[in-house]
Amino acid sequence: MRTCPTVNPDAAARRTTRLGGRITDRICRKCLEVGHNTRTCPELNPEAAARRTARNNARFTRSCNACGKKGHNTRTCPQANPEGAARRALRESPPNAGGRRICSECEQVGHNTRTCPVLHPERNAAKKKRRSKRRVCSHCEKSGHNTRTCPTLHPERATRRKRRASGIRICSGCQETGHNLRTCPTANPGAADKRARREEMRGSRKCGRCGKTGHNSRTCKV
Repeated sequence: MRTCPTVNPDAAARRTTRLGGRITDRICRKCLEVGHNTRTCPELNPEAAARRTARNNARFTRSCNACGKKGHNTRTCPQANPEGAARRALRESPPNAGGRRICSECEQVGHNTRTCPVLHPERNAAKKKRRSKRRVCSHCEKSGHNTRTCPTLHPERATRRKRRASGIRICSGCQETGHNLRTCPTANPGAADKRARREEMRGSRKCGRCGKTGHNSRTCKV
């Protein structure tokens, strides 16, 4: 409805223009021009538009504070930081192009120092286990549960989890089976009494249409 041609033809026209060109090109809602939005529109905010133009012009002409050359900064300067320059070249060269992370310890692609197998082999082993079908607890390193339901950290939670998995209803208030918190005798005795009466009347209620027990007139087949 927001881009319906009948209800909102202006929005529909903007959507057609947006989909007709590059999808990533933004369209201004004020002047309907491509390449900016209302925040940097030359008609609404010329100062922001000028700042945006200067920022785009200087995007690939930045100068390094260390050597004065353009195209990089001091963090990736070949003179001031050759290691950073080497990592940048490795990251931008095939087949590593595409912005994949490079570890500063082993210079390998696909991870950083936090998950480096050289620095942290135990984390790498846990990562491989997590990638398997069953989840792995980061505390006891066993599969099938996490730290929230770990039997070592929380034995009572693990017990509740097993009972829930077996299909038994467990109250979160008193931890007893057969009811929930809404009909718990401790938390809500009135609702518990109503539930008990309903259970007693379930097999003895009579149908007002046929007079038989076990159902009412709404579910009577006669």
